[in-house]
Amino acid sequence: MADKTMKLEIVAPDCIFYTGDAAMVELNTTEGEIGVYPEHIPMTMIVAPGTLTITEPEGVKKAELNSGFLEIQKDKMTILAEDIKWI
Repeated sequence: MADKTMKLEIVAPDCIFYTGDAAMVELNTTEGEIGVYPEHIPMTMIVAPGTLTITEPEGVKKAELNSGFLEIQKDKMTILAEDIKWI
């Protein structure tokens, strides 16, 4: 499973903050902290403030993510972020 990736798109109010392939994404939701791998079951969740960790095939990126919404599909994940910045 380590070689599988999913498309990740993060949309902020003023721009598309990130588009790329991720092997795993970790973030806080109102239900708790979650880690999402490719082929996760489809769902939508409310994002809670915290650190977003994107594990790419080339390495790890981190961002500070405020509130927003998350949609997970089998091969794609979309985050609609109210406020986000790289850390």
